[in-house]
Order: sequence, then structure tokens, then C-alpha cells
Amino acid sequence: MVLTAEEVEASLYDSEGWDAEDGKWIKKEYEFRSFRKAISFVNEIAKLAQDRQHHPKISIDRRRVQIKLSTMDKQGLTQKDFESAYAYDRTYEKYI
Repeated sequence: MVLTAEEVEASLYDSEGWDAEDGKWIKKEYEFRSFRKAISFVNEIAKLAQDRQHHPKISIDRRRVQIKLSTMDKQGLTQKDFESAYAYDRTYEKYI
């Protein structure tokens, strides 16, 4: 079920630095000490995404990784997006 604008706002308020984009995406940028750590993080995210069958858009720029989430088959944001965001934040904690 697609979240209402109010539900998205509440979920963003509880998130750690995630922002809304165009009402259909949430995004966050992570920074790492090295390119190697950034790639290791992306590899972990890829495994999580595959296990969840919920795949993010991932952009890599040296030591920065941007993740964007949306539930494509629902054409909007769902609880699945925020659950994935939480999992990605917990994964990032291993790299800081």
C-alpha cells in the first residue's frame, strides 16, 4: 500500500537523514573513508536488496554512495522503502 504524504513525513522524521524527492522517492548519501569501503557497502546493500526483492537505485562517486528507494510496482513509497532504508543505515554503521 502506498503511504500518504503524512505517513511519509512521519517516517522521514524518524529516519536518519533520508529526504523525499518528487514525492515518489527517498534518498540518502553515505560517505566513506575509501573507495574500497564504498564498494564493500554497495555489495552488502546489493545482497540485502536481492534478499528483500526490493532494489534501490545506487550511484557511486568515489567515496560517496547515493541510495534512492521507491516501490516501483506501486509507483510510490511504501513501508518496504523505509524498512530498507533502516537496514541500509544499520549496514553503514559497520563502515564508520
